[in-house]
Amino acid sequence: MNGKNRILLIATLLLVCFSSHCFAQTIRGTVKNANDNNPVMFANVALLNAVDSTFIKGTTCDDKGRFHLETTAEQDSLWLRVSAIGFENQIVAIDVHSSNDVLELPSILLNEGALTLDEVVITDKKPLYAVDGEKHLYNVSEDPSVQTGTASDALQNAPGVEVDAEGNITLRGTQSVEIWINDRPSHMSVEGLKQYIKMMPANTIERIEVISNPSARYGGGGPVVNIVTTAKIKRNEFFSFGTNADSRPYVCPWVSYVYANKKFSFNIYVNGDYNEDVSDQSGSGMLMTDIGDTSRTQSFNSHQQTQWFHSYLYLYGHYDFDSVRTLSFWGGVYPANNRSVGYTEMTRTELLLSPSDYSYRDDDSARIPQMGYYGGLDYTHLIDTNGQRLSISSNFNGFGCLYESRSSRCYAQLPQYDFVKKAKGHTPLSCNLSLEVDYTLPFAKRWELELGGGVSYDNHSYDYSLDSILSDGMAHDYLRSYNQEDAVFKYLGYATLLRRFGNFSVKVGINAGQKFLRGTWDGSMQDDVSRNYFVWIPSVHLSYHTENMHNFSLSYTRRTSVPTPGQLTSFVEYSTDSYSVGNPNLQPSFTHNLEGSWDKYFEHFGSVGIQGFYQASIDEMGTLLDIAYSDVFGCNVPFSHPVNIGGSSLGGASINLTYRPTAFFNARFSATAYRCAYNVQYRPNQMYADDGWTGQFRLNVWTKLWKKVQLFSTLNYRTQAIGLFSVSSPCFTADMGVSADFFDRKLSLYFNVNDIFNTNINSWKNTSPYNNNVGTLHTNSRYVSFGVTIRFGKMELESQARQGIPEM
Repeated sequence: MNGKNRILLIATLLLVCFSSHCFAQTIRGTVKNANDNNPVMFANVALLNAVDSTFIKGTTCDDKGRFHLETTAEQDSLWLRVSAIGFENQIVAIDVHSSNDVLELPSILLNEGALTLDEVVITDKKPLYAVDGEKHLYNVSEDPSVQTGTASDALQNAPGVEVDAEGNITLRGTQSVEIWINDRPSHMSVEGLKQYIKMMPANTIERIEVISNPSARYGGGGPVVNIVTTAKIKRNEFFSFGTNADSRPYVCPWVSYVYANKKFSFNIYVNGDYNEDVSDQSGSGMLMTDIGDTSRTQSFNSHQQTQWFHSYLYLYGHYDFDSVRTLSFWGGVYPANNRSVGYTEMTRTELLLSPSDYSYRDDDSARIPQMGYYGGLDYTHLIDTNGQRLSISSNFNGFGCLYESRSSRCYAQLPQYDFVKKAKGHTPLSCNLSLEVDYTLPFAKRWELELGGGVSYDNHSYDYSLDSILSDGMAHDYLRSYNQEDAVFKYLGYATLLRRFGNFSVKVGINAGQKFLRGTWDGSMQDDVSRNYFVWIPSVHLSYHTENMHNFSLSYTRRTSVPTPGQLTSFVEYSTDSYSVGNPNLQPSFTHNLEGSWDKYFEHFGSVGIQGFYQASIDEMGTLLDIAYSDVFGCNVPFSHPVNIGGSSLGGASINLTYRPTAFFNARFSATAYRCAYNVQYRPNQMYADDGWTGQFRLNVWTKLWKKVQLFSTLNYRTQAIGLFSVSSPCFTADMGVSADFFDRKLSLYFNVNDIFNTNINSWKNTSPYNNNVGTLHTNSRYVSFGVTIRFGKMELESQARQGIPEM
C-alpha cells in the first residue's frame, strides 16, 4: 500500500469512528441602556476568540437593539464585545457548548459614558502571550519593545526560542527548527533564511507561533516556528523612509510604499545595508591515539574582519475577487557581497609520527557575491460561513553564490612546506519548488477535519576548484577539487480530526509520504547516492480550558528524521588539515515527544505559563569528530563523519511570566531549564555516556512616558550549555534603548545600546575522547544603534508597510 492510500484509509477510519450530524448555532440578544432600559440602536457587536481577542465575525443591532450571529463554535472560548457611541464598551463571555441550535442571551446593558467619536480609545489588546491548542503565541504587534528591530529580535522573545550571533535558530537547545511564513514552510536555504530573518522588520509581524510538538498538520521532523505577518490594510496610500545605523559600523537606508483600495493592496519595500563584523578567537587542544597517547598539541589565535553589503527588495500584493475568494502574491530578491580578511597563528607540535614543530601562520581573504530570491502565490476560497476553506499555494526560492579566496601559509621551522592557494567555488542554482493544498471542514458543530498534501523539489549544486600558486604558474589540486549535485523530491499528505467536548478538545492526526534522495560527487573519487524513504508521523493533542482562563494541554508526536544525500555519501572531502566523509550505512532516527503545559491569564496582572517537555530519540543521527592516520597527510588528523550515535533524551521545563499592571508598563520574565543525556557508541565496542543541565533566562521591561517616549531594557543569561561532546560557557548580555515620536508621529527616532557591559564572550570545550580542545570567541557585540523614520500618508496603513522603525 503506497503512502497516499495509507492516508486516505486512516482519514476514512477516523471519520467512520467519529461521525455525527452537522449544524450551526445562532447567538441572539438585545442591547439596552443600563440607565433607562431602552434599546441601544445600531450598536456594534463583535464575536472574539477569548484566547487572544482576535476578531471572528461581527454584526450591527437593528433599531430595536436586537442582533443575531451564527457560529460553528470552532473556538473553545468566545467573547462578545459590544460598543456604541456615547457608551462604555461591554465584554460578555458566552457559552457556545449548549446543545440548543439557538443561544438566547440575557439583555446586555451598556453604561453611558462621555466618549464621542473623536475620543474613542481602543483598549481591547491582545495578550503578549497566549495559547491556542498546540500553538504558543507571541503577539509581536502588541510588544512595543521590539518594534524598532528585526524579525531576529522578535524571535528572541518567543517562548523558548534563541537566535545566536550567526543567525542560527534553536528551540530549547534543539537546532532542527523549521521556519514557516504565514502557515507555509519557508523552503529557504539556511543562509538565505538567515538573511531574510535579519532583514525583515519586526513591525511587519503580527505574531509568532511556537509549535514545539507539532501535529501531523505540520508534518516536519522537528519543532515549528510560524511567523505570521500583518493582515489586510485599509484604503488609501502610505509612504515612509528612514535610516538605521550603529557603531560597528552599520548603516541601512530604506523606503516603503503602500497602496490599497477596496479590492487591491500593494506594498513595496527596498533597503540596502553595509556593516562590518570583527571577531577574535583563541584556543588550544590535543589529539589522542586509541591507547591514550598524545599525538598532537596545538594552540591558536585568529582575527577575522568581514564586510557585508546587502540589499533587499520585497513585493506583496493582495486581491479580493469577492468576499470569499482572495489571491495573494509575494516575491523578493536579496543580493549580497561579503568580503573578509583574517589571519591565524598556530603553534602545533606533532609528537608521534614525523615529530616536529609544525607552527605556522595563515593569511586568508575571501569574496562571496550571492543572490537569493523567493516568491509565491496563495489562493483562498471561503466555501461557506461555517469555516469550510480551501487554500492552494505555490512557492519558489533559490540561492546562488560565487566563492573566491586566497590563502597563504608560512611555517616557522619548515619553510619547504609553505604554500599559496587560490580557491573558487560556485553554486549556479539551488532552488526549491513546492505546491500545497489545504482543506478545512468544520462539521457537526464540534468537529473539524483538516486534509492536505503537497509536493516539493529541492536541488543543490556546488563546484569547488583549488589551485596552488607556484613561481612558474598554477598547479591544480585534484584531491580537494570536486563537483557536487544533490536533489530531494517528496510528496506528503496529512489528515487531522478535531473533536470538542465542551471546554475539552482532542486532535488526532497523521502525516505520511515518500522522500526520494539523489546525489552525485565527482572529484578525486566518484560516488552516487540514491535512497527512498517512507515517513509517517502520528500525533495526539489534548487541551482543556476553564471559564476563568486556565489553559491545559498535553501532546504526543512520533517523528522520523531521514539522512541527507551529503550524510550518505562515501565521498571524502579534504580540507587543508582535516577531512570529512559521509556514512552510507546511516539509518533514519525516531523521536518520541511528550509535552504538557498550563497557562493562566489575569485581567489586571498579566499571565503565567508553565511547560514541561521530554523527548527520547532512537538511533539519533549526529556528527562525531574523530582522528585517524591519513596517507594523504602522513600523520594522525581529525575528521568528521555522521553516525547513528545511539540513544539520547532531553527533558525539562519552562516558565513564562508577564506582568502588565497598566497599558504603559509591562515586564516579562522567561526561564527554561533542560537536561540532555547521551548514550553514544563512539566506535565499535566503545560506549560513552554524557549528560548535563542548561538554563536560559530573559527579562524584558518596557514603559511609556508622556505618551511619546518609550524606554526598553533586556537582560539575557544562559548557563553552561551541554551538547554532544561539547560544553559552551555561560553567557550574559544587557541591552537598553529609548524611542520617541514627534509631529503627530510623522517623525520617529530611536537609540539603543547593545551588550552594555561587553560580556557576550563565547567559550567552548570539545570533550571528544580523541580530540580535546577549548576556545573563546569575542565579537564586536557592544555597540550603539540609532534610527530615524519619516512618514507621509494615511497613518492607519503604517502597520502594513515594511519599515525600519514602525508604529509605536
